Amino acid sequence: MSGSGVGDSDAWWAGVLLRQVHQRKHQAIDAALASLGTSMSQYVVLVAVADRPGSSAHDLAARTAQTDQSLGALIRRLVDKGLVERTSGPGRVHRHRLSAQGYDLVARCEGPVTRVLAEEFSALSDAELFLLRSLLERL
Repeated sequence: MSGSGVGDSDAWWAGVLLRQVHQRKHQAIDAALASLGTSMSQYVVLVAVADRPGSSAHDLAARTAQTDQSLGALIRRLVDKGLVERTSGPGRVHRHRLSAQGYDLVARCEGPVTRVLAEEFSALSDAELFLLRSLLERL
């Protein structure tokens, strides 16, 4: 491109770089959690359920940046594994909470995820990481 297109803009490249960082982090966390029999996608949902017990699938989908359909399939797998318990709520809504086995898995994932995040963001100081988070929260 000639330097005047969208592909040359800071906004475009910020998006590209954010996606690259996310993909690298996702792959590294998947690798770190494989020995525990889980993945980053499952871990993110387990943490969301732990943070907000009683949440509906729709609320969890919004909290984890997934579609209702993909979250529904993931929750079913977590229920089948005995990690999440589902109870009926009002209407067709189901409420979700972690089982004891789910809490145990989240606790066992803490160390590997913490190590990956420290490595993936090691180029930033604590202040820079805080600034990055603050800037992203504004978007």
